Amino acid sequence: EKLQCRVDDQLQAIADDSALVRSFFKHPSVSYISDL
Repeated sequence: EKLQCRVDDQLQAIADDSALVRSFFKHPSVSYISDL
C-alpha cells in the first residue's frame, strides 16, 4: 500500500505539470497524435 501511495503521488505530479504532459506528444514516435 505504501508503494501505491508513491505511485499515485508521482502520477498526480505528472498530471499537474501540463507542460510535461504536452511535451510527451511532441516526441516523433507519437507526432501523428497531434497537429503540433
